[in-house]
Amino acid sequence: EDKDGKAESQAVFGMDIATGASLQIQNMKSLGRLEGNKFVTLAMDATTGATEAFQLSDVSVQMVHESMFDSLVPPPSVLAADNIPRTVPMKHAVLVDGRETTELDSVLCLVNTAMLSNVGNYAGKSAASSVKKSNAGLANKAKKTLLNALETDDNKLLEELCDFNILVALDQSIPANDMEALCGLVKKWARGQKQGTTVDPKLKMKLKSCLES
Repeated sequence: EDKDGKAESQAVFGMDIATGASLQIQNMKSLGRLEGNKFVTLAMDATTGATEAFQLSDVSVQMVHESMFDSLVPPPSVLAADNIPRTVPMKHAVLVDGRETTELDSVLCLVNTAMLSNVGNYAGKSAASSVKKSNAGLANKAKKTLLNALETDDNKLLEELCDFNILVALDQSIPANDMEALCGLVKKWARGQKQGTTVDPKLKMKLKSCLES
């Protein structure tokens, strides 16, 4: 419990450990033990966007590989959070702090992972949100900015489109093949291939029509 006497939020559940370890095992089989072991699992709350990163210890991955976990509890969406135990049941006793136990604290399966702040290529240049919270559609300000960029030059337009939220919002209104072409151009531009990366006039017209609707 925390200093206020409230139960701390659980970092990871047994099912998360089993899923993350299984994915890491497949990665190690594909890339080899050394490269495949460089694996971080992200757990995201789809309702809020809150994301946690965790790395599993070698021992916990080995235990999953050997099927040592027993009767894993479904995630919170299936059971009430209050009913989900912090411990993971084991088929066989394991040694923790010199004592044998068949109930393993899930936190012991993790490796502390330092996650530093990072601004990626698709973070967007504006501090203000480019989409509406109500329906994830483009905000009016973002539409105006993109329309102005359409009238200037392709570099300005592609710079504005280097925003993951804008691309997701546009995906709701633009046909799949046009969206794929647009994302391909944004990807090239974000990687530094700015010279010679131009937007097809037909694609511009479709984008303009979408923004003005």
